[in-house]
Amino acid sequence: MRDKLTTLERAAAQVKSGAQLVMSANMHRSPMAFLRQVVRQGTRELRVVGVVGGEINIDFLVGAGVVRAVDTCSVTLGEFARTGPNFARCVQAGRVRALDNT
Repeated sequence: MRDKLTTLERAAAQVKSGAQLVMSANMHRSPMAFLRQVVRQGTRELRVVGVVGGEINIDFLVGAGVVRAVDTCSVTLGEFARTGPNFARCVQAGRVRALDNT
């Protein structure tokens, strides 16, 4: 059986510009090191799908400028903010397209 473990850099390199990235909403287990590496490698124009909403994971990617569209029912910061501040700012400015999947 081949080894399935890989480096963070190799895993993030699988996310190409223009790709669709699907994540669940969770403030406690968001893959932030992975998402930071996706941003560092220069990925752009992502379509992010939030399953059962999105939280800090989607708001971070939107704020980093790597997202063109968000497909979810909501983006919040849990008990800290009713709406993700980066998400709200970028949608209102027309830099990110919000697609409602409620």
